[in-house]
Amino acid sequence: MPDEKDATNEQWFLLWMAIVVAAVVFLVATADGGAKADAGDDIDGSSVDVAMSYLQLRQSPRGQGSGWAEGMAALEEKKPHILDEVVFEGTRADALSARQDTRAFDGAPPVIPHAIRQGAVAECLSCHDGGTLFGGRTAPQMSHRELTSCTQCHVAVEGTGPVDDDLEADPREVTNSFVGMLSPERGPRASTIAPPQVPHSGFMRERCDSCHGVNGKDAIRSSHPWRQSCSQCHTTFADVERRPGSDQLDGW
Repeated sequence: MPDEKDATNEQWFLLWMAIVVAAVVFLVATADGGAKADAGDDIDGSSVDVAMSYLQLRQSPRGQGSGWAEGMAALEEKKPHILDEVVFEGTRADALSARQDTRAFDGAPPVIPHAIRQGAVAECLSCHDGGTLFGGRTAPQMSHRELTSCTQCHVAVEGTGPVDDDLEADPREVTNSFVGMLSPERGPRASTIAPPQVPHSGFMRERCDSCHGVNGKDAIRSSHPWRQSCSQCHTTFADVERRPGSDQLDGW
């Protein structure tokens, strides 16, 4: 039976060769090929990044826009605090004039003085929901509740993103004789010590702190922005609200 014996020996030889090759691969793969540090070497631990735990990884934002929350928090820190002393600078006329520069008439929605992408309402709300200071300029807080189509009322002066170059302007001219009202300067008072009435309509101006709060123009800022119920003392009147029958209230 020499053939069977030779076949068995060949199988054992191949098995031992496989074991030797596997052992060599294991030793090479697990060997430390880097330079070993001596006990006296000075290792700077500050240059080594500390691995985050799985709990930290779950709680840490990653990816595009991951630093958005931290960036907005840094902008919030630049805003005046609601309890800071109010320093009145400038004149009321200058503040009203600057306000009229972005409005066609009193009560009209202000134009957007910067370019926008018109991608989503969230882009507008990121700055104008609560108001912020950015690049030395004030992004005012919106005066109304959250709505979902900002550009339906607010027109962008510098355009709304990519447009078709082949589009031409509408050549038609539309006659318009509408003349809007000017901004009121001050509200009347019932007495010298009474709080002033609101001299403008309250429609779409439910958030008084958008103009009179900490981010408002200095000349029209409230001296007590921490009080949250403005209409408890400052009331509107029918003339500015354009309520039916307001012309019959003269002398009341």
